[in-house]
This record gives sequence, C-alpha cells and structure tokens, in this order.
Amino acid sequence: MSVGLILDPSALLLHLRLERVSIGELISEVIDADQLVGVPALAVVDVWPHLEREDVDRMQRMLTWDDSGIVVLPLTQDSLLDVHGTLPAVKGSGVAHAVVEARRYGCLLATDRPGDVGTALDWDDLLELS
Repeated sequence: MSVGLILDPSALLLHLRLERVSIGELISEVIDADQLVGVPALAVVDVWPHLEREDVDRMQRMLTWDDSGIVVLPLTQDSLLDVHGTLPAVKGSGVAHAVVEARRYGCLLATDRPGDVGTALDWDDLLELS
C-alpha cells in the first residue's frame, strides 16, 4: 500500500464539510499519482461528534467506498505505544495517530491546524491547508 498523504482531524473535517476546494484538489492529486490518502482511525473517531447529518452521510460513503482512494488506517497494537508516546506533544488522539502514520509512511500530514501538531513533526512534513 502506497500512502502519499495523511489527513489529520482538521483536514478530515474540511473534506467532509466541503468547506475548501483545496482539500479535494489535494486528494485528487494524490490519487492521480497512484497513491492513497490515509485517514487514521482515531481522526475519524475525533471528528464524528462534530458532524452534521449530511457530513455523516459523506463519512459513511467514504468508509464504505472501496475505490475512493482514501483508506482508513487502523490503530494497531504496534502503533498504540507510538500514539501514546506522541500524545504529550500534540493536541488530541486523532492528531497523535495522524503524526504516527505520517512518520510510518514517510509522507506529508495535511492539517488546517498546524499548532495542534506541536513539535511532533518537522514543519517541512506538514501541509497547511489554505
């Protein structure tokens, strides 16, 4: 599996709420490069309570559509300790999981809230959404 981009909770919210064209274009570019967009499972859990009904419908389609180019990355036994170790440096478990996955796949982390990532990733590894 070739993951070319990780979405943190803030980027996932933008995508689901259709708030910015830039996130959709970015996802399309990654998919066009024959790579997947990774969404950490804890990011999904973090955003769910903040979604309106139509956003929940989009989330369900994203989770069940096999050819969307977006893959939900599970919280595995191996990554659990890494997520725990990252928590003190970031704001939230979804962000911690996103950081761990970005490190694992050696790809950029898309975010609308770079301050939430704190010192957990080098700024060169962040893609701030505009």
